[in-house]
Amino acid sequence: MANVLKKVSYKDQVYQYLKAALIKGELRTGEIYSEQQLADQLNVSRTPVREAVMQLMHEGMLEVRANRGWTVRPVSEDDLREIVAARIAVEGYSIRWLTAEAPESVRQRTLALLGAVQERSRTYIADDHMHYEFMRLDTEFHTLLVSATENSYLIRIHEQMRTKLEQAVFTSLHHTRRHAQAWEEHAAILSAVGRRDEADAMRTFMVHMRATARVFGVTQ
Repeated sequence: MANVLKKVSYKDQVYQYLKAALIKGELRTGEIYSEQQLADQLNVSRTPVREAVMQLMHEGMLEVRANRGWTVRPVSEDDLREIVAARIAVEGYSIRWLTAEAPESVRQRTLALLGAVQERSRTYIADDHMHYEFMRLDTEFHTLLVSATENSYLIRIHEQMRTKLEQAVFTSLHHTRRHAQAWEEHAAILSAVGRRDEADAMRTFMVHMRATARVFGVTQ
C-alpha cells in the first residue's frame, strides 16, 4: 500500500489503510502507535488520522492509551462467540426473508449479485495464501444477503461488526483448505435460496456458521 495518499477524502483513505493493516496483522497488539507517527508515514496532517482512529475505536478495533497513543484491541474468544451469534440472528433472518418472502425481482437481483461474487472468489479456491482477497469477497457475499432486505437496522448492525468480522475471517482463512470449504458452503446456501427451499437454506447456513465457529475456536 502506497505511503503517500491522494489528496481526496484523507480521513476515508487513512481509515481504509488502518483497517487493512489491522485485518492483515500489520499493526500488532501490544505495540503503541501515535497519530504523528502515522501522519508522517502517510504524509497527511494529524486530523484525518485522529478521525480514522476514532472511527476504529467506535468499531472496537483500537484502544487509546492516555497520553501515549493507541494500540490494537485483540479479538477475544468472547468477541468471536458474539460475532457468530449476531451473524446467525441477522444473516439467518435475511436468508429466510430472501428465500420465502422477498419479491421475485429482489431475489433474482440478489442471486445474480451473489453468483457474481462466487465467480470472482473461485479464483482463490485453490490458493490458500490470498487470504485478504478471499476475505473481502467472503464478507461481500454475507453483506449482500443482509442488504437485500433493505432493513436499515439490520444493515447497520451488520456494518458495525464488519471490521471485527473481517479481522476474524482473515485469521480463520489460514486454516488449510478453508478457502475451498467456505466457497462450497456459500454455493450450498446460494443453491437453496435459488430453489426457494427455506429449510435447506437455513440448514446450509447453519452448517456454514458451525464450521466458522469451529475455525474460530469457539462453540456455538
